Amino acid sequence: MTMIMSSTIEQEEKIKSLSTYLSHHVFPRYIDSTMADVIKVEKFFHIEDETLAYVESLKDASRVITALNTIVSILETTHISSSYEELFTESVNTLRSYQIDFPFPLSFFHERKHAEFL
Repeated sequence: MTMIMSSTIEQEEKIKSLSTYLSHHVFPRYIDSTMADVIKVEKFFHIEDETLAYVESLKDASRVITALNTIVSILETTHISSSYEELFTESVNTLRSYQIDFPFPLSFFHERKHAEFL
C-alpha cells in the first residue's frame, strides 16, 4: 500500500506567490512601455485554484515550486545565456505537466531589453 501526501496549503500559497512575482516583478522588466499599454502583463501568468487541483501531492508541489524558482532565477540573471535553454525548457515542461502554461519561450527574454534588477 502506498500513501501519498497531498500538497499543503503553504505550498499552494508559495506557488501562487511565485506566479504573482513573475507577473508583477519579472515580466514587466522585459516588456517595454508601448507594449505594456496594450497588454496587461499581470494577466499573462496567473495560477488559478482550479489549476492547483493538478498539483496533487507534496512531490508535485515541490516540483512546481522548483520549476518556478528556476525560471525566476534564470530571468533575474544579469545576462541570460543560451546555456540556460535546456534548464528553462525542462522547467516549463514540468509546469505544463501540471496544466500550468508558461506564456513565453526563453528566446522572448533574449530579444527584449532587460531592465536592471535592483
